[in-house]
Amino acid sequence: MVLNPDAVLQGEFWRLFTFIAIPISRNFLFLFIIWFFYYIMVELENEWGSMLLTVYFLLAWFCTVLASLLIGMSVETFAYMEFSFFFALATLNPNRIIHVFFILPIAFKWVAVFIAFILFFVPLFLGSYSQQLYIILLFSNYLIFFGKDFWLRFKTELDKRRKR
Repeated sequence: MVLNPDAVLQGEFWRLFTFIAIPISRNFLFLFIIWFFYYIMVELENEWGSMLLTVYFLLAWFCTVLASLLIGMSVETFAYMEFSFFFALATLNPNRIIHVFFILPIAFKWVAVFIAFILFFVPLFLGSYSQQLYIILLFSNYLIFFGKDFWLRFKTELDKRRKR
């Protein structure tokens, strides 16, 4: 079920789709992860509607398959795609609260910053070139949807600083 580029090139085309069904965790946390992913998807559907959410999902799937085939790395879980959905929700609602361990309230933006630092920035700066390209391709769906907003914010901030 793993997305193995060598196996796909040998004719096992079902691997392009079946890697989505592999759970991130195979212990009791699996149920919490599925529940949380369901919550994220419902909230994104409420924000965007089902059409835009489907486009975002298909773009995430396509970017993951493209990254795997170009770099030649196997994809064993749907984890990075799930994190891109969490980043999308954290970008749309940064001050929404999540209760870590059902007790500690933390805003989505701080959880997203922590996850981005661990899973994105550390490998991006310390990993190999193929790993860096792989991560950029995996999160390109997020960059396609939200990159323009970040660029406009950055540009306005530069304009404000130039005027001072």
